[in-house]
Amino acid sequence: MASIVVTPWRDRAELLKVRSWLFSPKGSDGADERRKACSQIQAWKLRGGLPHAVESTWYIIEAILTDSYQANGSSAFAIQSCYCTAICRFVTGLLDSGQESRYKQSMYEIAKEFGLPASLVELRHEATHGELPSLAVLRQAAMKSLDWLKDDYWMYLNDGDSFNVSEMTSFSHGRAAVRRNLKDILAQYSIQSNDNEHTSTKRGNDVLAQRFTSHLLEACTGNKLALDELVGILVHDDVLIPSRERWTTPACRFMVQANDSSPADALDNIYTTWDPLLKEMILRQAGLLQKLSHEMFKQLIAISDIVPSVDTFLDLNLMWLEHIYTTKDLEKAFKQDDVDDVTMISACLQTPNQRTLGLAASIVRCPGRVRARKMFGDRIAEAMEGKGDAKLAVVSHHDDAAARASCDFSGWQRSKVNRAENPVGHGGFVQPSSYLRRRGQPQLMTTPKPESAIDRDQRKALQRIRDFLKVRTSYDVLPLSFRLIIFDTSLLVKKSLTILIQNGIVSAPLWDSKTSTFAGLLTTSDYINLIQYYWQNPDAVSRIDQFKLNSLRDVEKAIGVSPLEKASIHPQKPLYEACRRMLETRARRIPLVDIDDETGRAMVVSVVTQYRILKFVAVNVHETQLLRKPLRHLNLGTYKNLETAKMETPVFDVIHQLVNNNISSVPILNSDGVVTNVFEAVDVITLIKGANYDELNLNVGEALQKRSEDFPGIYTCSIDDRLDTIFDTIRKSRVHRLVVIDEDSRLVGVLTLSDILEYILLEGESDDTKVE
Repeated sequence: MASIVVTPWRDRAELLKVRSWLFSPKGSDGADERRKACSQIQAWKLRGGLPHAVESTWYIIEAILTDSYQANGSSAFAIQSCYCTAICRFVTGLLDSGQESRYKQSMYEIAKEFGLPASLVELRHEATHGELPSLAVLRQAAMKSLDWLKDDYWMYLNDGDSFNVSEMTSFSHGRAAVRRNLKDILAQYSIQSNDNEHTSTKRGNDVLAQRFTSHLLEACTGNKLALDELVGILVHDDVLIPSRERWTTPACRFMVQANDSSPADALDNIYTTWDPLLKEMILRQAGLLQKLSHEMFKQLIAISDIVPSVDTFLDLNLMWLEHIYTTKDLEKAFKQDDVDDVTMISACLQTPNQRTLGLAASIVRCPGRVRARKMFGDRIAEAMEGKGDAKLAVVSHHDDAAARASCDFSGWQRSKVNRAENPVGHGGFVQPSSYLRRRGQPQLMTTPKPESAIDRDQRKALQRIRDFLKVRTSYDVLPLSFRLIIFDTSLLVKKSLTILIQNGIVSAPLWDSKTSTFAGLLTTSDYINLIQYYWQNPDAVSRIDQFKLNSLRDVEKAIGVSPLEKASIHPQKPLYEACRRMLETRARRIPLVDIDDETGRAMVVSVVTQYRILKFVAVNVHETQLLRKPLRHLNLGTYKNLETAKMETPVFDVIHQLVNNNISSVPILNSDGVVTNVFEAVDVITLIKGANYDELNLNVGEALQKRSEDFPGIYTCSIDDRLDTIFDTIRKSRVHRLVVIDEDSRLVGVLTLSDILEYILLEGESDDTKVE
């Protein structure tokens, strides 16, 4: 029985008109049509039943318009509030709709299913439970949200007059939902096909394939991009081709080793399961053959090195392509999709490597391919021998013998026996093991090893971080509101210490009022240097209360340590430059100094720390999740000549360690070498507050008991932890260093924020760009 669905819009034309107003904002008269779109959606809201996707788009556009037209007198805080409200409502409403499991899933898990950037989930959490993000961050998040809504809702609307009820159930017809539906259908087919594997007839398998093909085609109806999603699932989501990750699992390695076979032998049943469904889909769905073969071919040319590498994922793409292009059953689909073997062979010769040339050779050897064999037979043979023009001489860097050896395709192609027993093109098919099992002794190769997937992801993530730092300014890192305390150089050291403790800060810019110039940055290291000076000069202790900040340079000279940190940077300079400046000067924070337009004098704006920069990266650069290499493979951190102490060690001894080694912390170990705590430079400030220097005579254990009750503790990691998890920790907690320990909590090394910053900026860079 037909059901009646009431929509807030009058007809489909009205909905599509609003879409055009939203995403083509300038009308013929130059007016901003987004205003008209918002007014129309507001009217729909009053009628009720407005989908969350439409409502969220309205709120975000309203926030953008409020930000764009600030002539109405809106404050920065009001604009921030608009953005936060719009984005939080969008994210929360979307992710709540994805809570379909019996047990509550985390928002990050659901966001991953929907393809929503994790940075939006993090921003929602920060805006709800922490400080309001800066306008720069909110503007970027609003554009990300709009892009997602456009791609996953608005662009899925049919342009015709037909109505799809799924448009009223927000996102149920979007990309994420389409993918879930298609994957569920394929999973059910796999289960039923395997259940019938030993009992059903060929007829039974064909009927099953026909039934599930109908389900898949129905799921694709009315969604312009659903066919692309189906192809992506077949190739990349462990359906036709198991992912690279699956081949690295212990279970898969055990299975292969236990059977004393190659991975290909374990994949023979993949063909048995999926070939009937694949043939049925290709024959009944126009365009699928072209899209599927194109996607598989893209994988073959992703690695340009001609030398064979062990990559089962690529080999299985080759297997399926050879099957598709040499199976007589699919001739009708080739004519239907206007696909021919000549086009594929030409593509193989234009992008030659071992697998593409092997595909071309398999096609021309297929019975009935007389035209292709005449056109390309000689060229393929020349390419495989390393002869011909430059485009085809893919192994010309070897001598002739080595070229012939490296292009020996016997291990990848069908043998003559197999071709005779299974005449391809006449219903026969060679099992995957026949394609992939190597024959004969492997050839020794001298070419570089191809870049692994994890190395490629690591490089991609580092480049993305650097690009982000180069387009963001130091000003972008600053919160909306902050407190800045600046000390005049004529201030007494005793008073400056009291002010730092009272305000809960550990550094402050210095200002020379006589010259009206920036005079450097006061940090905990300067107080420790002062303590070291008085320890070396006991007679000067009586004058400690009269000591001023402008005398600190004399102290540094007397004990031979680095002078006050005077590095600074303009707030509008790229954040990348600020990071490089910190690495060059070994500073852990850098003041932002602007020039006053009226007076032409320097003006301290704020201070940016390494922690705030790395957290800014962790929140805004989604690609940090690709940093999956463990620390043991990164040469990241300090693992030799570590300074340590025990609970019984006098505080003065630890202070000497901090000064002499220019470090900010010392791990505290027990008699078994187990890490029990960390003594930090800021602990010295706690001891000498109120000018009570007698506390310095305590041992480390007694000194650590003086810490405040809200001390967060120390953060540890193992040598096998990865940077993606470390960035996640930085995003959630105020971390300044991580102590690297083993499974018994014994000290292995120390990882500082300086180490991480240097790695993400300089890893893989040429020597002339690195910090000396």
